[in-house]
Amino acid sequence: MASSSRAADASGVTRKLILLAIAVVLFIALYTGGWFYAASWLKERLDRELAASAQGMHSASCGNLDVRGFPFRIGVFCDSVAVDDRPSGLSATFGALRSAAQVYRPGHAVFELDGPAQVRVTPDLVFDANWDLMHASAVAWTDGLDRFSAAYDGLKGKLNMPSDGLSVGIAAAHGEKHVRRSGEALDVAASLGTLSLELNGKALPPMNVAADLTIADAARWMSAEGPPPNLPLGTSTELRSLSFDLGAGQTLTLSGPVTIGEDGTVSGALDLTIEGITAWRDRVSEVFPQVAKTAKRVAEGVKVLSGGQERAVVKINIRQGTVYLGLFPVAEIPPL
Repeated sequence: MASSSRAADASGVTRKLILLAIAVVLFIALYTGGWFYAASWLKERLDRELAASAQGMHSASCGNLDVRGFPFRIGVFCDSVAVDDRPSGLSATFGALRSAAQVYRPGHAVFELDGPAQVRVTPDLVFDANWDLMHASAVAWTDGLDRFSAAYDGLKGKLNMPSDGLSVGIAAAHGEKHVRRSGEALDVAASLGTLSLELNGKALPPMNVAADLTIADAARWMSAEGPPPNLPLGTSTELRSLSFDLGAGQTLTLSGPVTIGEDGTVSGALDLTIEGITAWRDRVSEVFPQVAKTAKRVAEGVKVLSGGQERAVVKINIRQGTVYLGLFPVAEIPPL
């Protein structure tokens, strides 16, 4: 009896193992079929939308589009990427794009984008750039992006605008940008480490730049609606901090509200904190000799308000493009 009981138990265990094995195989088969079906659906939809965009005012292309990542990820791969916004006259081309999202979290994707890149804006603005590494991440919902981050290393580029006689070279060891919705507003933070600029052949001293701000009523820019074509006109921004650091204790920080009217004029009330007033005056005068008199006048005014010290905290008011230091106008900002 004991022998037959053990045989029955063994037979029951075997049946359970067989059923478990069948369930596992069935799950794998269903999951595999589901993944490839989803990948095929995604590729076909992207192909249709990209083809349709080519007939419209806002087009995009993805060279040799493919969907990969089986078994646990799914992502879009392109040998090259291009966009063309006809109303604004903006077009751009980039290198290869690689993206991936976890199957269980498709709304959160990571990206890598290769250079070189070229951005063109009519009539003759051209920006060429390349980098060592650029990666990004995005979290999206049904109504568009919720937040976006990008970081890059070894950025080098050059902006040319012959009609204005403008040539700007740019290099940065590291840069980051973070954007997220905050209710109806948009929070933006950005930084550039060891930023070097060259204006029409004249090199500016390297500096670190960082910005932290909130743009009112701009959360909708992250939706399918996108940002308005007339940016930055009509924007209202709370500038928490915009800082420039030349090293050796030479820093400049601005904070406060800034608005840009529909006519492009700038208004605001900013707190300026500056360390090394004389050094900043000399640097600005050296690089921009055409504003040397203005730089001297502003530096003298700031020093008076600081009691002759090299460090000052002063209020700057901007009214319809006119910059006031105290009660006195010291500079003009042309309409944007």
